[in-house]
Amino acid sequence: MSLIDGIGGVFLFSNNPKQLAEWYRDCLGIAAAGEDEECNSVYALFDSRDIEKPEIKRTMAWAIKRTDQDIKDKPRTGQINYRVKNMGEVISHLKSKGVAIEKTAEYPGYGNFAWLKDPDGNKIELWEPSESE
Repeated sequence: MSLIDGIGGVFLFSNNPKQLAEWYRDCLGIAAAGEDEECNSVYALFDSRDIEKPEIKRTMAWAIKRTDQDIKDKPRTGQINYRVKNMGEVISHLKSKGVAIEKTAEYPGYGNFAWLKDPDGNKIELWEPSESE
């Protein structure tokens, strides 16, 4: 029996959430749906359907929260994987924004991958699934 049945949210921390949210909007196209004053965050929402019960809609929260400590130049742990439709197009766009792509790789049967970091040092993995995914 699995105790986990999905991801409810992804939370990044920043000393300047609005500025980092602008980078994600401009570089990866993740537009903030709003700001949550109670949580002191900027957020976006991603909807999906339950595989076993497609009538059930699920929402995953993606948020950048203000941290209560200085994180500038400190190492990050963790990584977020974003699924993309066209890796070449995404990489071209990122390079036009001055974003350094650290590495790219193709894994037959899985797809194409690219790795980079956001301005706060959070690791990002981009994944273009192979046709079979």
